[in-house]
Amino acid sequence: MTVNERAAIPNSIVLEDRKKLTVEGVREIGAYDDASVSAETDLGMLTVRGAGLKIMKMSVDTGELFIEGEISEIAYTDAAQPESSFWSRVFR
Repeated sequence: MTVNERAAIPNSIVLEDRKKLTVEGVREIGAYDDASVSAETDLGMLTVRGAGLKIMKMSVDTGELFIEGEISEIAYTDAAQPESSFWSRVFR
């Protein structure tokens, strides 16, 4: 099985009191700091924004991600975004 053919992991999001977030179905963590966490899922890139965000636990085996902090936004972007060309990156 190649990387592109891996089995889909079920996705779910549980937010408790806007302070504790549990996400299932995470493939890997992208960029993160205390204001933003990006995670790759089968449904697209998941971005969590807020203040004082901390990744409490990330399990690659189960795809579980636990975040604590003041959560103000949870958003998905499309899973399959085409790579931009050299010229489109130059003229951003």
